[in-house]
Amino acid sequence: MTLKFAVLAALAGTASLAAADESAPLPPPAADNAALVSAIAGGPDARRPLARLRNPLCLMVAAPDEAFGRTVAERITENAKAAGVPLHRSGCTPNALVTFSQNAVEQITLRRAEGHRFFRSMSEKEIDAALSGRDPAYVFQAVEATPRWGEGDAVLNDGPMVYWTKERSYLRTPQDLVTTLVVIDNGAIGDATPTQLADYATLRLLAQTGEIAADGPQASGTILSLFAAPATAPAQMTRADQAYLSSLYTLPRTAFAEEVLAAAEADASRGGG
Repeated sequence: MTLKFAVLAALAGTASLAAADESAPLPPPAADNAALVSAIAGGPDARRPLARLRNPLCLMVAAPDEAFGRTVAERITENAKAAGVPLHRSGCTPNALVTFSQNAVEQITLRRAEGHRFFRSMSEKEIDAALSGRDPAYVFQAVEATPRWGEGDAVLNDGPMVYWTKERSYLRTPQDLVTTLVVIDNGAIGDATPTQLADYATLRLLAQTGEIAADGPQASGTILSLFAAPATAPAQMTRADQAYLSSLYTLPRTAFAEEVLAAAEADASRGGG
């Protein structure tokens, strides 16, 4: 089946989606937001920066139905903009790709053998690990450390440098997403809405995330439970999901995971409920 491509390069005037479930209220925050945001982030090493996009987002979505692909692309772009993710203007080369595939593993194997650029900066071990995931969505993120000559100073000149201390060790070296790819198996979509799929893809695409257990206490608190527990998955990204993504892209690139998660927990808790 030929895939239709919807390319959205951070258009400032992207139209809002008219999906029927767009106005669904966000679920109240979970009682233990600390555990929830940690689960969303995949339980990262506390004293290491989390990876985020090195360059502004240039998104491509490939799907069998062009209208569906554009709807998903618009929603992901809106989510990114709301979280403070820098967005490219038109004419950019995509650094983020979401593909809906009839046979995800076969497509990935073919592109891997061809040396597709989204795999070139990943080791064979990293690719194999991504293929071993439980969810029918495969996430491939090429991460590189960035030299940090003066990194963080300009960001923090206007206030206390709480995330950029005299500790200038290699531990504070920013980790950058050079390219990021999410491949979703069409056969597993079921009754998921375009908004749910776009919100799930947003988190998996733009941030370090973990898979959520269907019977875990965090399942109903994050859109990442979409494939593990579809019957109880939220209708869209939750407060905790949004808080994690926005904290990741708002704090300095040198912020440790524990600092990002603390900010996300505080943000989610302020959401009410």
